[in-house]
Amino acid sequence: MQYTSNEIVKNNGGTKMRLFVLALLLALVLGTAQAVPLQGSDGNATVVLFGATRTPLDDENATEEILKVDVGLVGAENATYELVDQNDKTYLPGLYKTLQPALSGLPGRQLVYFLIPKDDLFKLIKVTPKGGLPFAINWWATPKGFNENVIIRYYGITDWLINPDEQGIVVQLRAANNGTKDIYLTPENFTLLDQWGWPYRPTAGFDPEVIGPGMASETRVLVGFTGVSLISRPAALAYNYGAPDQIIINLENDMVALSDEKVYGANATKTVSASAPAAGSASASSGSQSQAQAASAGDQANQTSNTTTKLSSLKEKIAASKARLAGTQASLHESTKNESQNSTA
Repeated sequence: MQYTSNEIVKNNGGTKMRLFVLALLLALVLGTAQAVPLQGSDGNATVVLFGATRTPLDDENATEEILKVDVGLVGAENATYELVDQNDKTYLPGLYKTLQPALSGLPGRQLVYFLIPKDDLFKLIKVTPKGGLPFAINWWATPKGFNENVIIRYYGITDWLINPDEQGIVVQLRAANNGTKDIYLTPENFTLLDQWGWPYRPTAGFDPEVIGPGMASETRVLVGFTGVSLISRPAALAYNYGAPDQIIINLENDMVALSDEKVYGANATKTVSASAPAAGSASASSGSQSQAQAASAGDQANQTSNTTTKLSSLKEKIAASKARLAGTQASLHESTKNESQNSTA
C-alpha cells in the first residue's frame, strides 16, 4: 500500500532536583496501576519498556522492517538485549541510540533498533544489565475489542511521521466477523482518539472488503491518520465511533504483558534460567540434560549468527528509511502549507 503525501534542565537544582527526578521515575516504574510501561528487574537494575514502533524500509517489496524499542534503565550504566519471537527465534540489536545517558545516579533512556520480519510477533525480551544478572520481560499482548458483530485486534503503530506542524500515524489491525451477516469494512470505520478524547478521522488506508460470518479480513490492514496535533498522543482506537455498536480499544491500559502461560507454556515456570543457564547448572545436570543444553546453545548460536549477518546493513537501511521519512515530511508540510494558503485566499 502506498502512502504518499498522506503518510506520514537547566541543572540549577542540585542534589534535591536529581533526587526528585529519580523518585518521580521510580514512582512511575514501581507504583503505576497502568499496564504500560512494562518492566523487569534483577533486584538491583530495573528496565522499563515504554513502547515499541515499527518503521518500514525504503523498499515496497521489503520483507523486513525496523522495530524501535524505547527503553529506560534504572540502577545500571547499560544493558544488552535479545528479542525472542513467537517461533523462538532470537534477534540481536543492530543499533543503540542514546536519548539520555545514565549519569550521576540518574536513569538512562535509549532506543534499541532491531531488524525483524514484517508483521512478526514477539513473546519476550531478554535483558542483561552491566554487572548484573539476566532476566526476561514478557512482551505486550495484542489488545482486542469486540461486540456481537465484529472483533477488532490492534497490532500497533507501523509508521510515525512528524513535521514541524503535525503528526502522521499509521496503525495496523485486523477485523473478524463475530456475527451472522456480512460486514463491509473500510478505513472510515476507524477513529484515532488522543489523550483528551479528541477524534481524528483516517486519511489513508486499505481497500474496502466484505467479511463473511466466521471469517476475518484477508490480512492485517493499515489505517493512516494525518493532521494529528503535535501535542496529541494516540490513546485509543475506535471502531464505528459514536455509533451504538462502537468498540473502543484503549492503547494504554489494554496493552498488557503476555501471560507466563503464553510465553513459557502451560506447564512451564518463569525463571532466570529461561534467559540463561544458572551458574553451576552444567555440573548439577545429567549427561542427557547437558547434551540438550549444548544442542540448544548450538541452535541459538546459529540463529544469532544469521541475525547478525542480516543486521550488518541496518545502519544503511535506517539511513534509507530516514530519507523516505524526510521526503514524506516535506510533502506533507507542502500539502499543509497549500491548504492553509487556499483557506486564506
